[in-house]
Amino acid sequence: MRPLCVTAKLAGPVCMPEYGVALDACLAAAVCQRDQVPPAFTEAEVIDIEIPVAMEPSGRFHLCSNGVYTAEHRESRYKQRRPVIGEMQAMGDAVKTMRINAGPSKGYRIPFEVVRCSEDEIRWWMVGDEMGVRGLLDFVMYVGKHRAVGVGRVLAWTVEPCEPWGDGFPVVIDGQPLRALPPDWPGLVTPVVVDATLTYPYWLRERRQPCAIPTMDGFPR
Repeated sequence: MRPLCVTAKLAGPVCMPEYGVALDACLAAAVCQRDQVPPAFTEAEVIDIEIPVAMEPSGRFHLCSNGVYTAEHRESRYKQRRPVIGEMQAMGDAVKTMRINAGPSKGYRIPFEVVRCSEDEIRWWMVGDEMGVRGLLDFVMYVGKHRAVGVGRVLAWTVEPCEPWGDGFPVVIDGQPLRALPPDWPGLVTPVVVDATLTYPYWLRERRQPCAIPTMDGFPR
C-alpha cells in the first residue's frame, strides 16, 4: 500500500452526490460487478466487500478521500418520463382506465443539478495498491448520480504514486475533512458535524452516525 492520486477524465458534466463522489464505494461496486455479487436492498443483505485500499487503524473506513474538483459551470437538468397515454390508447378496449397521477403510469419531471468540472477532471487521494485499484477502475465507466441519463461518463482513469501532504493525508487537508470522518479524527479544525454514513454502502440510513463532513464547494485542488 502506498500514497496514490487517482484522476478521472470526464466526457462532460457530472451530478455530484451531497459530499462528493466516494471512490471507495465505486471500487466496492466494481468488485461486486467483477465477482457477480447480487445487489443489496436492505441492511440484512449487505456483505463486506474488500477493496485494495488501506483502512484506518480501527477498521471503520478506508483511507480514501472523496472527489476533489473545481466547479467551472453549473446548470439544472430534468429527469422526465411522460405518461404512456398513446401506448394505452393503442391497446384499445384491453385497457379501461389509466391513472397518470399515481402508480406505474405516473409521469414525472424531476430537477437535478450538474457540474462541469475544470479541465473535466475529478481527483482523489488514497493509500492503496496501485495495480489493484487500476484493475477495478476498468469497471467504473460513470461516476456521480443520475448515471442512467448519461452524466458522469469517464473517458479515462489515471492512477499514480504521489507525495502525501502531511499527517492528514489523504482524508484531512488544512483542518478540513475530505470525506465523512469521526468528529474526533486527528487534525480536524471546527468541523461541521451531521448524521452521515461513515463507509459504504452510503445509502444505508440505518448506519448513520455523527460525522464531520466536507463543506467546501468543490474542495481545494
